[in-house]
Amino acid sequence: MNLDLIYSDDWPFVNERLSSLPEPFQKNVLAAYLKDLEFKSRREANLGLIEVTEATDSAITHRLNRGGLNFDENDLKALSKIKADHCLELYRLISSKGKEIAYKQILSFVKDNGIEPSFIKENPADNDMDSLIRRSLNPTWWHRQLRRVQNRDIEITARELNLVSSARQIYVSDLNHQRHQQQKREQKSYLENMLAENEEGDVFLLSELQESSVSNPYVKKSELMVRCRGFENLAQSLGHSGVFITITCPSRYHKAYKNGAINPKHDGSSPNDAQTYLQGVWARIRASLDRQDIRVYGFRVVEPHHDGTPHWHMLFFVEPDNIEGLNSTFLRYCLEEDTDEKGAMENRVKFINIDPNKGSATGYIAKYIAKNINGEDLESGIYGENPLVAAERVTAWASVWGIRQFQQIGGAPVSPWRELRRLEQFKELESLLEQARSAADKSDWEGYQEAMGGVDCPKADRPITIVYWNEVDTDTGEMQTNQYGELKAPSIYGLRFNDEIINTRPHLWKIYRA
Repeated sequence: MNLDLIYSDDWPFVNERLSSLPEPFQKNVLAAYLKDLEFKSRREANLGLIEVTEATDSAITHRLNRGGLNFDENDLKALSKIKADHCLELYRLISSKGKEIAYKQILSFVKDNGIEPSFIKENPADNDMDSLIRRSLNPTWWHRQLRRVQNRDIEITARELNLVSSARQIYVSDLNHQRHQQQKREQKSYLENMLAENEEGDVFLLSELQESSVSNPYVKKSELMVRCRGFENLAQSLGHSGVFITITCPSRYHKAYKNGAINPKHDGSSPNDAQTYLQGVWARIRASLDRQDIRVYGFRVVEPHHDGTPHWHMLFFVEPDNIEGLNSTFLRYCLEEDTDEKGAMENRVKFINIDPNKGSATGYIAKYIAKNINGEDLESGIYGENPLVAAERVTAWASVWGIRQFQQIGGAPVSPWRELRRLEQFKELESLLEQARSAADKSDWEGYQEAMGGVDCPKADRPITIVYWNEVDTDTGEMQTNQYGELKAPSIYGLRFNDEIINTRPHLWKIYRA
């Protein structure tokens, strides 16, 4: 970059304008500014720089976090302490006027920082108010929240600068991809240095326990494939048909074209806005299907377009007579918004009817599962990118925007299946419980569904259900509380079958540093 193009008197102005941007993004903006200086007047270049930086500034709607996009972890920790101390001061000054007034003041301050607590209710009870107040006084809670907001603000800024596309930084900004990889390395280091010990003296590294859980990408992918294949086998035995459906958002949700050019129809919507739109469409579809008594089962995978806008892939199985009703329902609600938009009919919703003679239904969704987990077994990504790197970027994208990538639709839930796999064989070999346990143990998802009452069995009628319990402090006998003084969320105790409770997790574990 030829920095000599910048007038000496303009350097303070340029530095001030660039200072609020993440450092990697400053280079992009500076390069565009230098190009304007080369081909336009000084005034036009400076006005262009003002316009770009004001646009990125206004894209972040909460005022208190501007200038914090370059903070490192130490900066965030220091800021978190300041925020917690401010809330403590607010509480001391206002609590004498009543808890509700203090709660509202603290909630307003929290929201000003871009934080929208998920547990906030329209008409909060006393314990709901206490929950927020206690958290607001805790620097660790602020640190987690501010890191999440910072990640999202970085991505909002990257999208405003049109950096996220197949022509530049695919799916997610390079900066957030790097931050996510660093966070994974730190998490791995933490797990490798923490021990779990039970009451019998058995000791394991947390990293060893993680390797055998569904948080391990290989285990997660394997389980999803087993469940997809099991649904397909069940559908074949029932004579049901498979259909692969892809739905996407209207043009106004998409930031950029594949060539990197800005979509002029984009209205500023974020990937979260697009996900909310798709969830609303699906809610209306599902309600309509229920009214028509059309039952579907299968899986939904959420993944990003090249510019980070989400779209959904769904593999469903349904009675053959209901295929037409299913497709027409999707068409109706997917085209309900911006119906006359060019390309809406061709792109908004697509159907592939599965022909078992031409290929496996699971095969249609397998590549999307792989792409969204680890990229293994794929030759390349959709846009020709390295599939392993693509999977890293997609998981970073999902983490930044808080988007759930996989969801089972219909059928018996997976939680009892996982608990059954912890158990040894029962003596009553003909019992339904042993049939379900044996199926789970052999990774027979089809057999498990049959033992659980089939794919269309109401939840209340499932023969095996999860049992939860509140953990008790073995020294005091009191129910354990979390760091905010609240009862810990109930954890899984075991399974209920015919009014009998089976403990699937008999050990109590203590976690400490190695």
